[in-house]
Amino acid sequence: MTPAGAVDCGVALGIPPDRRADSLTKWVYDAVQRGYRRVKIKVAPGWDAAAVAAARKGMAGTALPLTVDANGAYEWPRDEAALRALDDADLLYIEQPLHPDELVGHARLAEALRTPLCLDETLRDARAASQIVALHGPKVWNIKVHRVGGLTEVCRIYRLAAEYGAKLWAGTMPESGIGSQAALAAASLPLFVFPSDLEPSSRWFGRNGDVIKLTMGRDGRMAVPQQSCGRLLDSGRFRLLTAPILLGRHDQAEPGLLG
Repeated sequence: MTPAGAVDCGVALGIPPDRRADSLTKWVYDAVQRGYRRVKIKVAPGWDAAAVAAARKGMAGTALPLTVDANGAYEWPRDEAALRALDDADLLYIEQPLHPDELVGHARLAEALRTPLCLDETLRDARAASQIVALHGPKVWNIKVHRVGGLTEVCRIYRLAAEYGAKLWAGTMPESGIGSQAALAAASLPLFVFPSDLEPSSRWFGRNGDVIKLTMGRDGRMAVPQQSCGRLLDSGRFRLLTAPILLGRHDQAEPGLLG
């Protein structure tokens, strides 16, 4: 198994505060111009069909895949009409449509829709992944390294995915350049076939605000570092943005703390 030297990057866009379709269209258009290889938008009951139409407008003239992320906002069959409409929207997949605890619900919904379902919050650890497999549930999995508990648990989930035939991609919260190193490493593995939520530092921290600078090429790809975090760290910026914390017993106890 040979890790990739670079990974495809996808952008994740939330619901505009003003809930205006033209605001989302502009966000999507700007992301497309930066070179992202996949667009993901947030949806919820009452903000789905209009959001998809707005995103498509911003993606006009491209063949980029579009996905939606519901963060568990829908219920089946209460929201059947809205979910059927999303099913007809030519999406790459629909991410986390139901509540995270709905393992059976997601398995049944995956049978009812043509569009693949992607699990995010449901996939807490390898135990959850085993249950998804047993239920013949969705076969697109969003792996968030920090959510599942680290790279060791990612490896356990990865083995289950390989046996089950699941397709993977790496999600983020977002995180700093330090936190993103684990996601970058995971996303370089062969089963991570969809663009991952790995974005340049400038989006969240400004041009020179991150302690490990993440950059994305005009081709929408991010290089996977071939060295440790310690060598990548901007030590000067790290010192500027951190403060020492004294741990352990103080030489002089504060008044009132001793009995």
